[in-house]
Amino acid sequence: MTHRHWSRALLWAQWVLLTAIVFAGLALRFGLLHFGMAFKVFTYAGLAALAIALAGLFVFVWGVRSHNVDARSNALWAVLLGLLPVAVPLMTVGKDNFSVPRIHDISTDTRNPPQYRAILALRKAGDNSAEYGGEPVARLQRGVDVYADIMPLQVQLPVVRTTELAAEVAEELGWKLVSYQPERGYLEAVDRTRLLGFSDDIVVRVQAEDNGGSRVDVRSSSRVGVSDLGANAKRIRVFLEALHHRAKSVHNSASVRLWGPVYRNPLGWVSV
Repeated sequence: MTHRHWSRALLWAQWVLLTAIVFAGLALRFGLLHFGMAFKVFTYAGLAALAIALAGLFVFVWGVRSHNVDARSNALWAVLLGLLPVAVPLMTVGKDNFSVPRIHDISTDTRNPPQYRAILALRKAGDNSAEYGGEPVARLQRGVDVYADIMPLQVQLPVVRTTELAAEVAEELGWKLVSYQPERGYLEAVDRTRLLGFSDDIVVRVQAEDNGGSRVDVRSSSRVGVSDLGANAKRIRVFLEALHHRAKSVHNSASVRLWGPVYRNPLGWVSV
């Protein structure tokens, strides 16, 4: 009868902890577990996995020195498995986003942020407030370079057309439209994070500019959690970049007149 080395217990312990983390994540995504409880599972199971990984390092060294192949192999796998709870968030979120300010509400206009309306009915008790946090939150956003590019988008199209393009981009990104009012330059949507399925709210406001174009402001907020780890800013960047390219393409196509001379004025508008 073959006796398994005691170090195998390290490996089994890591598999149990990882299984708990995975099941907690699935339960959270399908609405079977509250965010607070899931976060506790992630925290305690992750810390336990790291502790076992640290112990595995000592067992690995002992296995090398004692020429014990089983101890060395089990300990090495225990260390690698224990690093997964740290490695997966780092790869999906990015290490730089762990140092962002502890805010979950990002807006291209921090002085007069777009306001949520229809989405308010979808929020539940215990969710983060839909009210913007005012100057304290605005100061945190403006105070770091990582959010320096979060600013309004200038579009050389009228409000209605710009809002229509914004809705097209939102749907292509997988957002669920909750309110869509192109004549008022307004839309609200909900987006779910890929990994855990958190519901984040978005409001897009389009306003007319004096030059005939439009200004697009976007606000994205997380319903749960203190820090969004950069998720809302990333969502705004992706949306505005896609809208910029879409609007630029539409504007250039509409400005071409094959039957007359074309001039470009200093503002960049094409006229005949």
